[in-house]
Amino acid sequence: MAFEGDGAGAGEDLGGAAELMGGAGGAPTGGGDGGQGGGAAGGDGGDGGAGGGGSGVEQMPDWFGQVSDKAGDGDTASNRDWLASLGVKDLDGLVKVARDNQRALRESGRVKLPGEDAKPEEIAAYRAAIGVPEKPDGYEIAAPEGVQLNEPLINALRDAAVKHGTPKGAFEGLVGEFIKLQMDEAAAETARQDGLAADWMKAQGGKADEQLAHVNTAARSLGLTKADMTGMRNGMGADRALGLLAKLGAGMAEDVMLTGGSNRFGITGAEAQAEIDKLKMDAEFIGKVKIAGSPERARWERLNKQAAEYQAAKES
Repeated sequence: MAFEGDGAGAGEDLGGAAELMGGAGGAPTGGGDGGQGGGAAGGDGGDGGAGGGGSGVEQMPDWFGQVSDKAGDGDTASNRDWLASLGVKDLDGLVKVARDNQRALRESGRVKLPGEDAKPEEIAAYRAAIGVPEKPDGYEIAAPEGVQLNEPLINALRDAAVKHGTPKGAFEGLVGEFIKLQMDEAAAETARQDGLAADWMKAQGGKADEQLAHVNTAARSLGLTKADMTGMRNGMGADRALGLLAKLGAGMAEDVMLTGGSNRFGITGAEAQAEIDKLKMDAEFIGKVKIAGSPERARWERLNKQAAEYQAAKES
């Protein structure tokens, strides 16, 4: 294995090249006297440098001898072996390798994680790189059609997401999935309550319509809103809520509330008098009051009794 140059300098290059090539060219692997012998061999080959090249082994550049032939910590090969494996022929080739690697790293989109002692600008750069909005309103949460979102809760989550450096895509995806899960859960609960209501209706048999009328009477008398009714359905269960209101409505149809096992008119004397005054203006109702045994007659008598007791209590 021949190298350009002669004398002691060439001998030193030979020593490094031999280790790089693993002795494939038959060159001595030691220094000292071996290096001198290598120098002599170089002299013989100097007359016909082409002869050295003709040995079939590629000649390595001079600067290879200045590259470490020892593997560093965590490396499986020395720098010299690594360069040889890349097929680097000159310094320009080495520079090209470095620039290509730098370009690949830059284009790969890799982001350096900030350490504990990272500067604010490093943290800001990292957050921007992974897509953390600068302000909470940078997160966009679209409500599904027909669904009213809990905006105070969503806004609180937005604030927390910015605080903890949550990427825009991750936050929006997570919240979107959470909303979907809540909708699925609500749909399942609605189906369950519908089943309870259907079972209750079936249990009423031929009186189902009458019982529903009692439920409506109770709801109107108590001033229950749709939200109130939904709350009772979800809190008590549709079957229990229907049963309770049906019983209340049945009592209210006769203007009574059942308490303690005894019948008692469910309004005050003042309210009874106000109701009497209003009903006096209802010609249809007054007409039915004249019919013995009619519900209107029973109601009228109870109202008057309650009003009379109230008036007597005031005068006593």
